[in-house]
Amino acid sequence: MVANRGGSHFASRRRTRSTPPAEMVSASSSNTVTLAGRTLALAFVFTTLYVSHLPAQQTPPANTQDQQLQARADSADDRKPFLNVIFPEALPPLLPDGTARVWLHKNRLRMYGWLDGGFTYASTGSGLLTDAPTSNRFGNEFLLNGAWLIVDRVPSNEGWSVGFRADFYAGSDAALLRPLDNFGPQSTHMGTDFRQAYLSLHTPGINSHGIDWTLGRQNVPTGYETLMGPYRPTYSESYFWIKYEVGSTSALATIHPTAKLDLIGGVVMGYNTVFELRGRSPSYVTRALYRPHFDKYTQLIATVYTGPEPFAVTAGHLGTWQILAELQTRHVWTPRIGQVAQVHYAADVRDPTTKRVSPTQGTYLLTAFRVTPKLFVNTREEWFSDPHGVRNETPGTYSEASLGLNVMPVAWLNFRPEARGDFAGQRSFAASLGGPATRNQLTVAFDLIVKFDAFR
Repeated sequence: MVANRGGSHFASRRRTRSTPPAEMVSASSSNTVTLAGRTLALAFVFTTLYVSHLPAQQTPPANTQDQQLQARADSADDRKPFLNVIFPEALPPLLPDGTARVWLHKNRLRMYGWLDGGFTYASTGSGLLTDAPTSNRFGNEFLLNGAWLIVDRVPSNEGWSVGFRADFYAGSDAALLRPLDNFGPQSTHMGTDFRQAYLSLHTPGINSHGIDWTLGRQNVPTGYETLMGPYRPTYSESYFWIKYEVGSTSALATIHPTAKLDLIGGVVMGYNTVFELRGRSPSYVTRALYRPHFDKYTQLIATVYTGPEPFAVTAGHLGTWQILAELQTRHVWTPRIGQVAQVHYAADVRDPTTKRVSPTQGTYLLTAFRVTPKLFVNTREEWFSDPHGVRNETPGTYSEASLGLNVMPVAWLNFRPEARGDFAGQRSFAASLGGPATRNQLTVAFDLIVKFDAFR
């Protein structure tokens, strides 16, 4: 599905396609943009009217040291109010009390992880699915999505302090996102990788908050969702995630000019790299996270990610430069309802197939409902436009609606059933062992996550 020199970035099959007339694509894109905008606006209006009758969110006293944002799509503080789950590193440690545990805690060393596996039924048939969903991309199959082990040392927020992080994982997710210079099994169902492996440093800065530095392979600060199962609301992923959220070798710096603002900037060695440059020069990312009320319950986020190869393209569409702009709003309305809304636009400059700029754009709305402390309902509505086939195998417009549960009978276990409908303005969805491509696809899936915390 996506061209990749020296590594299989996405596991998918190729199909011959014909590009629809530009006039038809333009008209379809315009109508779909209007429909998506109205849908999001109505969703916010109805939610606002509903929550106006519910008790207000109780905001704890501001503690800026706890609220500094790491800007990576994992367990950073900025994501916690919107997930309503127990992170693996927050579980009771398996290592019993004793001298070793005291020493590890004193030195801020942690080890934790999880096993994530599930099953997906697809209306289009069995085998590898085209275009959506991810990462449960095989119809009518059980998958080991990932077996993860993470070791890290969190830097102190005061003075000079050094830390590190290493995320090793194996499974179908690693096969989906093989980087350049990958190692291990090469099948479509099994791979291995260090998703993150970086050094971190906290130094004094322009104020008492200091500066946070990271250097190595790490998640690029774009979007909201993440590959890491326990840290995302639904089993399947958005179109935006598979097209733009990547792990790459990079150097990032986070500064905290005020208690309300974090600024992140850095240099990235192209998409999905392990200490190897992809493209003729590095790419660059910058992000601003603003909290109007000091707390984490309302956040406004803007991101720009640009360079010669910051994210993947389909074969024949690699131009001279790529730009991604993202605007995101997060808000916890009440102790029971939180939402994340995002709009994004990307431009591929001098696309050799279209001979001009090829745009892609989209929007999505994530909503989390807390029913009980052990049961949550999560929804996602998304629209994605790719009129020239720069990101998807088939050019056109796409949308999806997902409804999922997150059931936690015990703290170390997550059970997530999900129903998802994908809809396209063209025949885009098929399975490698199924029939011809269709405009719509229904998937019904579930995954089970077993988490553990070894020590901290």
